[in-house]
Amino acid sequence: MFTPLSKLLSSSHDRETLVATTPDGVKTFNDLSHEVADICVRLKEQNIRKLVLATTSSYAFATGFLAALHADCRIVVPPNALPGMLAHFVGKDCPLLSDIEGAGGDHQILIDGSKGAITDFKELDPDRSYLDFYTSGSTGTPKRVPKTLSQIENELVVLDERWGRELEGAATLGTVSHQHIFGLYFKLLLPLCEGRLFFSQTFEIWEELLAVAPPAACFVSSPAHLTRIPPFDPLPAEEMAPVIFTAGGPLPFEAAEDARAKFGPLPTEVFGSTETGGVAHRQQEQQRTPFTPLPGMQTRIDAQGLLSVKSNYTDGKDWDTTNDIVERLDDGSFILMGRANQFVKIEGKRISLAEVEKYLAQSDLVAETAVFILKEEQETLVAVVELSPAGWQRHQEIGAFRLGRALRRDLSPNLENAALPKRWRFVKRIPINAQGKRQQPALNELFAGPGRSELNYPDHD
Repeated sequence: MFTPLSKLLSSSHDRETLVATTPDGVKTFNDLSHEVADICVRLKEQNIRKLVLATTSSYAFATGFLAALHADCRIVVPPNALPGMLAHFVGKDCPLLSDIEGAGGDHQILIDGSKGAITDFKELDPDRSYLDFYTSGSTGTPKRVPKTLSQIENELVVLDERWGRELEGAATLGTVSHQHIFGLYFKLLLPLCEGRLFFSQTFEIWEELLAVAPPAACFVSSPAHLTRIPPFDPLPAEEMAPVIFTAGGPLPFEAAEDARAKFGPLPTEVFGSTETGGVAHRQQEQQRTPFTPLPGMQTRIDAQGLLSVKSNYTDGKDWDTTNDIVERLDDGSFILMGRANQFVKIEGKRISLAEVEKYLAQSDLVAETAVFILKEEQETLVAVVELSPAGWQRHQEIGAFRLGRALRRDLSPNLENAALPKRWRFVKRIPINAQGKRQQPALNELFAGPGRSELNYPDHD
């Protein structure tokens, strides 16, 4: 049964309901209530009105989240718990609520699992409970996205309406962080509201996840992790996952097929953003499978194909314009054509960065690639290439310069000369964050100085 977050602690929940698996054992709803009570008292005693919530444990996040709401605190949710990121937000008037001891310096309230006496939790007013999410942003500068608890609850209701029956009784494990809104909703809050068990840790390695996953568990992952599933035998039929959720970027068709072969279902790709929330979903039966809007989500496109969305959880419940170009079909579904900022003008020609990446990825020498415009004295099309084992063998044989020329030749039958990258870096791994998204500042930094893997080309070979 689905219980909204605003009513969770004031509801007549079975106190022995299992909530989360943690290194300290399995936590029940009774444990959750007592630990929330302890934190809530400490927040009220210190008269905290605003705080930063960042944890390594998803269960610790849940206790801090509910305690802060019941203590009438505004919650700041940074995209990660790294010291450099926390430094943007933590201070005397905005302390850190965390399970990471010492992370907030002198301005921290520690989530330590202490239990307090339960007083009567009152039902929250979701329209007067406030949160500020922050995305890392394309430049690395955190971008604030304010939300009310009402918006969060409205979206969770939609997610339960769409997948609640399939997920009934399924424990949830994730390879993505709860600090990101996708991980927060699908890995933590949705199971919490539906009364399903979730695992408190974030699994970086599939073998570790599968070693502890109970039969028929739900997996919450990212394209970055799903493209790196190691070779192993498929799960037995009775242990197959009911749903695999993924978000954060396009999932290659081959990776979707590989996940289905090993885990059971095709991954369910959720399209959306921190700003819009979940917009649509699909399972890639074929490469051009369109996305279907979630229940209650309205969509429209402008003359340039730019998508706008509207629901009861978008900002102000009004139209929210995205940065995505789509092809809208007659039944309301749509096919993603790329980000508006993935189309650039070079030598007066409109170039699709996604198209360049697509053709590069067809090479057996390439595992993954990031193509973008480097803004220096003049704008230059550059490529960062994560080489395959065959690629590194070729790199060793002919060197970076000739390898770059070879990749340019491979691209030339399909792309105009203006779309051929002029500067290159070959790397072991494309830099990504905990949500599987590319770290653009780190990509830019690869071109900050000369290096053996950097190639510069004139307009024509």
